Amino acid sequence: MIGTRALAAAWIVLGSVVTASGSEVSFQQDVYPILQANCALCHSPSGIGYSHSGFSVDSYASVMKGTKYGAVINPGSSDSSNLMWLLDHRAHASVNMPKICEQISPEFQKCALTSQSARWLSGHELILIKQWIDQGAKDN
Repeated sequence: MIGTRALAAAWIVLGSVVTASGSEVSFQQDVYPILQANCALCHSPSGIGYSHSGFSVDSYASVMKGTKYGAVINPGSSDSSNLMWLLDHRAHASVNMPKICEQISPEFQKCALTSQSARWLSGHELILIKQWIDQGAKDN
């Protein structure tokens, strides 16, 4: 039989785990730095990704605006957000992110110069972006 103290300690531990996993993800502190470190080189107004898609990660407003084809984030639903499909490599290979330079035509030499920073996001980074979207994609 479990003692009262052991049971109380278990509830405290479980409560702290639930609280930690339920914390709100911040666009400014969590998501924006990931986008700046990994996407901004191509997805800013002077970048090749922007010239192709119109998608910029320069600000919250530009991320929420999406591409010239429409929004990439459906606040509250990462499963239906195109951004997650692209980052998780669940879309067609020609549009998944980040691009592999060989997928871009030879006249875009800038890709070869900038691709050193292009890498697949880590599982932790993907989870943060997913949680942020699922929590409503707030400007926080």
